[in-house]
Amino acid sequence: MAPEPQQRASQRSAAPASTRNATGRPTQGRPMPGRDTDEFARLMQRNTVDVRQQAQVGRKRRNPVVGKIALGLAVVSAAVDASAFAVFMGGDTDFAFGICFVVVFLTLIAAVLGFVAAVGSFGRWYGAVGVVVAFFANPVILVVLLVIVAPEVLTDMGGSAADGMGV
Repeated sequence: MAPEPQQRASQRSAAPASTRNATGRPTQGRPMPGRDTDEFARLMQRNTVDVRQQAQVGRKRRNPVVGKIALGLAVVSAAVDASAFAVFMGGDTDFAFGICFVVVFLTLIAAVLGFVAAVGSFGRWYGAVGVVVAFFANPVILVVLLVIVAPEVLTDMGGSAADGMGV
């Protein structure tokens, strides 16, 4: 005579109690090699995969210090560039060109650091703003913008400097 359905259910629940997975917890049925059977059984029961847990595990918060350094260096470059412009207006062109030469390299370093920060998630917004500020603080870009946007400013600078020297 065949056992009753209740007896079959009790026999099934009692049989796998001796089988344990890698963590030492009892599993249902035979363990599958290479898989955490509790997790596999849970996924099969729900018939879904919980991607929220995977997203939280794989996502690490990175330190935004590179982006902050890029932005700070770009702001310092803009300030030094403004002082070079003031020195140039004062008449010391050699010293102003020397300052501008240094600022070109500072803005290049700031732009590269900002790009690395924006792409590598090391302070994305700081890095992106740093790239934009470094671009516009570069003396070469400023001269090109002056030539394109307001060429009369450059002619006024040359005229006023010549008038001041008595030429």
